[in-house]
Amino acid sequence: MGENTKTKRRNTFLQGFGKATIGICGIVALLSSFLCAICPLINPSTFVWTAFFGLAFWLILFANIIILIILIFLKSRRTLLIPIVALLFSIPGVIKSYSFGESKDEIDSIKVMTYNVGVFRDFKVKERSVSEVKKSLAKLVKEENPDVLCLQESGKWPNNAVYKFSQMIGYKYYSANLVNGNSYFSKYPIENVGSFENENDIKKFADIKKIRINKEKSFYLVNCHFNSFGISKEEIEYINDTKNIVKDKETYGKSVISKLTRGFKLRTKTTELLIKKLPKDDLPLVICGDFNDTPMSYTYNKMLNAGLKDAFITASKGIGKTYCGRLPLLRIDYFWYNDNVEVVGYNRIDQTTSDHYPLVLTFNINKD
Repeated sequence: MGENTKTKRRNTFLQGFGKATIGICGIVALLSSFLCAICPLINPSTFVWTAFFGLAFWLILFANIIILIILIFLKSRRTLLIPIVALLFSIPGVIKSYSFGESKDEIDSIKVMTYNVGVFRDFKVKERSVSEVKKSLAKLVKEENPDVLCLQESGKWPNNAVYKFSQMIGYKYYSANLVNGNSYFSKYPIENVGSFENENDIKKFADIKKIRINKEKSFYLVNCHFNSFGISKEEIEYINDTKNIVKDKETYGKSVISKLTRGFKLRTKTTELLIKKLPKDDLPLVICGDFNDTPMSYTYNKMLNAGLKDAFITASKGIGKTYCGRLPLLRIDYFWYNDNVEVVGYNRIDQTTSDHYPLVLTFNINKD
């Protein structure tokens, strides 16, 4: 009898300890969910720390689901409310980050592709030459056949390389900004409207063009590349807690935090400048490119508040990650559009030459 009593007490103690431990984890996850939920409302230039939680939205959500399952298994009724409240805080994030949209029939529609090509380097197969990567991209473009191709990080295009590439993919019109690496290739005439000049220490990050389909039909197209975090391979390995590769964790830890902080603040200024300088007329508008921020960010919320719509939410399904590097589940490339655009299709192409996926938007303009 004595041994049975000791066993029961030990089991009771272990169960109680387990519930308490999971409860504490639940409280931490609840607080993280709350900070993640308010992240889009707080300007990183004023208070940057909530932005870190927005970056980890999916990890926080999955942690709360796991905690809920464990507490149900442990039959811990007292602490069960903690992950439930946390999941309620996550609902706005799910609405912004997970799409239940669907495509429509594509008849006489316009198709635009956006792609951060990473200076035409294969981020997985380092031995591949720039020429090989360009040929691979040319093949993809011919298969997808977009009306306009927008590239980010396309480099400085030495000599007449931009003309040669336009010939390779079969596009008559092109425009390349050698300062910010944004390039356009189009089947239709491109009219230069302007670029976003330096302001408040922000480098040129976007160009705006008018694409003329015919005399009656045209639209604005903005090609963007917002400031990246600039995190190195070693620092990504630090974030992923890879052992025996990163030796000086303290140094890398400080470096990562510093770069993340700077990136959040710069993109806030960039977003405000973009919205301020967008055309004020009623012409259809499409904005595409690498924004380097997730849907749970101040940047994303500013775009929504400016009256712009996220094409992924409109016409796609799932999480829709656009970054295929080692940081998981990041959707940082976008198509935004105004009320004079009718989105009928959105597609992510599963090609991983760059550390970004190509995206394709199909839409109608000047709808009645």
